[in-house]
Amino acid sequence: MEAKKKERTGIQRAGMFFDRYAAWIAVAALMSFMVAGTVFATTSADTLWATVTDLIKTRVTRLGAVVMFVGGVMFGLGWKSDDAEQKSRGISTIIAGAIVMAVAGLTSTFFA
Repeated sequence: MEAKKKERTGIQRAGMFFDRYAAWIAVAALMSFMVAGTVFATTSADTLWATVTDLIKTRVTRLGAVVMFVGGVMFGLGWKSDDAEQKSRGISTIIAGAIVMAVAGLTSTFFA
């Protein structure tokens, strides 16, 4: 038995520790998350909500711009190869990007 204990590596000992005390570790983690949530809940919720809304607006607007750019490239390549279907897809993609950007512009209306 003594020989087996000496053969264990540090990782094995750490694994045995976590196996033995998994419930206590889970309780400690849960309590720390609860305390952190309480601490952060005391900050201004309106400020946090405004930050999240601005972040959504910025990212979705950029996403719409990228979609419009891709649509423009598709339209240009369709024009080059004189492919009516590719031109149509390019215009549809440009319009889809514009719609996404318009919805992003209305974020403050939706999340006010």
